[in-house]
Amino acid sequence: MSAINLRDKYIKALEDRRQDVVDQMLAGVKGMDQYEFLRGRYSSLADAENIFRELLGKYIDEDEESSSGP
Repeated sequence: MSAINLRDKYIKALEDRRQDVVDQMLAGVKGMDQYEFLRGRYSSLADAENIFRELLGKYIDEDEESSSGP
């Protein structure tokens, strides 16, 4: 599996899990505790995606710099 395929699968999995959380919230929560849990889960998934994209961007930048050479 190439790095690009792995990246795409990871981003898709995060998006799917975030959508699952949204669906659960829209279906109704049993109480404030469940709402806060789901809200935290959604935020954590969004943070994970942002961190991954940041790291991926740094990796791509470093790769481009090293391949361009002096």
